[in-house]
Amino acid sequence: MKKYELVVQDIISKICQNSISHKLPPERDLSELYGLSRFTIRKALAKLEAIGIVKVKLGSGYFVNTSVMGTPLIYNSITENSFDEMSYKKIKLNKTLPDQHDKQIFSISDDDYIWHIRRLRLIHNKVIQIEEAKIPVRLFPEMNEQIIESSIQKHALAIGLDIDSYLTSYQAISVSREDSELLDCKKNTAAMNITNRGFLKNGELFIVSNIIDINYQCTYHTPFNNESIDYRDKK
Repeated sequence: MKKYELVVQDIISKICQNSISHKLPPERDLSELYGLSRFTIRKALAKLEAIGIVKVKLGSGYFVNTSVMGTPLIYNSITENSFDEMSYKKIKLNKTLPDQHDKQIFSISDDDYIWHIRRLRLIHNKVIQIEEAKIPVRLFPEMNEQIIESSIQKHALAIGLDIDSYLTSYQAISVSREDSELLDCKKNTAAMNITNRGFLKNGELFIVSNIIDINYQCTYHTPFNNESIDYRDKK
């Protein structure tokens, strides 16, 4: 981990501990505290601002963004980038009848079609993710290259869908030969496989996506669960 990233993690930790609850110390004080250059501290502060942990007030300094600390996911390596810095490139768009697995997970019938989408996600025009997604056609009657190469989430909101939550799973994998060519990396490079299921407020599943990312990072702040420890103790 780079030096500025260590500072980022430590400041997030101190915010979680309430050691820093309102305003961050001045840049000069942080430089002395961590024994690092002010340039490195500026990089750390810029990262904290980018991921939304702090807000800067010109002439006043950096302040804790308390609204962000109320959720378990503090940040991941995608959410630190603005939508203007992100773009997508369509690889595939097909409409097919569902297989048995599709019917099971989406609770649909034999004649309910599914959109199959494969696309690249780019940050500053560099490919950082491959995403494959399945979406019920009855929820998204229109799907085209323009929608795929923008935000499917924003499109869902625009057509009146009420998004509630996501169920996310992570698994370490090695990149296949086909995917390595798209990600511009070596075959068998370590990567994170991220699977998302998106739910509407009525409980309906509106998307299942599978993402491969070779540079994924995330930070969570979660409460301690006594019941989980007790349950595992009894097994």
